[in-house]
Amino acid sequence: MPDRVFTVEDKEKLRLVMLEAGFPLIKQYGVLHTTVEKIADAAGIAKGTFYHFWKNKEEYLADLIRYHRVTTIPKIVGEDVLKGKRKLGREEGRSYLRAMVDKEISIYPYMTIADEARLMSKTNDFNPDEKKESAIAASLLGYLQNVKKDVDLLLLANMVKVLVLTSEARDELHESTYEKTIDVLIDSILDQIFERD
Repeated sequence: MPDRVFTVEDKEKLRLVMLEAGFPLIKQYGVLHTTVEKIADAAGIAKGTFYHFWKNKEEYLADLIRYHRVTTIPKIVGEDVLKGKRKLGREEGRSYLRAMVDKEISIYPYMTIADEARLMSKTNDFNPDEKKESAIAASLLGYLQNVKKDVDLLLLANMVKVLVLTSEARDELHESTYEKTIDVLIDSILDQIFERD
């Protein structure tokens, strides 16, 4: 039987189906046990078709994280903020940072430090890049009001990474103070960003 020929539109639809399947699978199985086979089954495709889009699960995961961020941020902050019609204050900034480590919203709490290390070793997407991360931090600040004039963008990027890594290392931390730890980290990030009232 000849291979099916996909149009560009077919490929994009199939890619989106596989990406949409990713987060529910990761919530159910975790990153390690979300296999290419499970992703393909959820998308209703043959396992080999997956490899027409990504060369390995880590590339898929990097794409999934980007896709999830793009589709989730408008729900968290609102289209009006993204279109520049209004800016977020400190408490809305807190909600945004909290969403980054919320199991119902974010992929990161389902990842482990080992997952993060595999992602970094098999893709270039998450390796430290000062220029890219400064631009991302500056973009975030553009959505906020009452921002300090001298925010250290790389310090901000590192602090957000520490927040995410903390959620990924949750099993290694004291559960009784995990939420307090997250709150302290978020307050520290907000103190770096916002002018004092």
